[in-house]
Amino acid sequence: MKTTRLIHLLLFAFALLAAGCSTVEPGKRYGSAQLESMKSAYIILAPSTDHKLAEYIQEALTSRNVLVTTGMPEKKPTDVSFYVSYEDHWKWDMAMYLETLDIRLLDPATGQIFASGAFRQGWFHSFPNPRLKTIEVVESIYRAK
Repeated sequence: MKTTRLIHLLLFAFALLAAGCSTVEPGKRYGSAQLESMKSAYIILAPSTDHKLAEYIQEALTSRNVLVTTGMPEKKPTDVSFYVSYEDHWKWDMAMYLETLDIRLLDPATGQIFASGAFRQGWFHSFPNPRLKTIEVVESIYRAK
């Protein structure tokens, strides 16, 4: 009886810890856009966010042979394959850490999202490497079908 109780307690503790892990969600694609054939992008910088994440997004896209430029929303060029918008949220716990990251790929003609990816912290947070998580989110978008 004590062994069964111990097993249940261990399973409960494992479930709590697993629910608390950070995760890169599977990327999503909408419509029929062929992301792999798109070779130019414009990352839309939000005025109030840390632009370091834009550099990481650029790094991930450049590794896929995408020519990337960045700038403010009002300067968006029309001659790129897609726009990239992102939203990040940070929290403080002895140090700043990335809590969430959402990346969206937009059609420049319509402004509609055709692909997206996200990172989420779980209940018990870690201090993830923002560069690695950003690259993982971009990779999850490319893996999506």
